[in-house]
Amino acid sequence: MIAQLIAFATASLVVIVVPGPDLMLVLRNTARAGRTAAAWTAAGILLGLAILGAAAAIGITALLAASTTLYTVVRVAGGLYLIYLGVQALRSWLRTRGLHAHQPATSSLLHQELPPGVRASCFRQGLVSNLLNPKVAAFYVSLFPQFDLAPLAPALEHIMLAAAFWAMCLAWYIALVSLIGRLGNLLQSPKLASRTEAAAGGALIGLGGYVLVRAH
Repeated sequence: MIAQLIAFATASLVVIVVPGPDLMLVLRNTARAGRTAAAWTAAGILLGLAILGAAAAIGITALLAASTTLYTVVRVAGGLYLIYLGVQALRSWLRTRGLHAHQPATSSLLHQELPPGVRASCFRQGLVSNLLNPKVAAFYVSLFPQFDLAPLAPALEHIMLAAAFWAMCLAWYIALVSLIGRLGNLLQSPKLASRTEAAAGGALIGLGGYVLVRAH
């Protein structure tokens, strides 16, 4: 069982650290409103992962993977949502790029307390983006059966693997938010924040477009 868990952890680590929509969203919200926004976005992503992990354990995500129509609907909705978030980021960048050139670094929001509405928005974006990513559900369905944790029952195996994957994601986002905090002096540059938001916005649009193309 230990060897199976190590193999699962290795495969999961690759999936977690490879840049994707979740990371782009965290970077976009970091540029938008700082480290606290990144933490709330990550919290939404982690809740989404927990929901999908529970769904995988009871077999709901298997139904999604088995239904081509349902999978396509979720995929299209997820792609459109990523494009929407990317467009919002680029609109914000276009509105503020002239201001950033003259804005002092001390006005950065990296360590500033965020209004509840901004925190809720970041959390919601992370949650919805993750739930509308059918690749996460497909990952649970396709990867879990590859590992045998006998003598555990299949349902208990799925719960254990989902919990292990979630714990690794939690560690990853804690490390990521901590790194954002350590890079505070660099990230306080309004110009860099503006460029990061523009780059993340473009990446989100590109990822959303790729998802939509693959949906057909």
